Amino acid sequence: MSIQEIGCCGAYCRTCRAYRAPCGGCTSGYGSGERDIRKARCQVKVCCVTRGQPTCADCPEFDDCRILGAFHAKNGYKYGKYRQALIFIRKNGHAAFVTVADKWTGACGKYPRQAGEDGAAAVEQGVAPVGRPRTAARR
Repeated sequence: MSIQEIGCCGAYCRTCRAYRAPCGGCTSGYGSGERDIRKARCQVKVCCVTRGQPTCADCPEFDDCRILGAFHAKNGYKYGKYRQALIFIRKNGHAAFVTVADKWTGACGKYPRQAGEDGAAAVEQGVAPVGRPRTAARR
């Protein structure tokens, strides 16, 4: 496991086709000078790399970050999943996240529920799916 397999935003790089070949992850090359952070287009990455944080989950300003807040407010299911991943990492650590994410067959997946959690609490704690609530099956 490498922390570079987790994007600053909470994306899991190993599920991305580009990661396998030329990419190597969103943060690779900045520490060595191979890439110039001033040329990066992603504000989340620029903030994370500039602050020296492996992911946004590691930042002490996580809860109040306007850059991350704007990123998570974008339309699209994946932005909620990225938020969920970061919350999971904050609670459980990078290694636990990679262990869970290695079982995914797509870009995102399910997290283990913990005993005694209701659905809303599980989402906030990063252990339940984000998205529309399921409706009861019709009879």
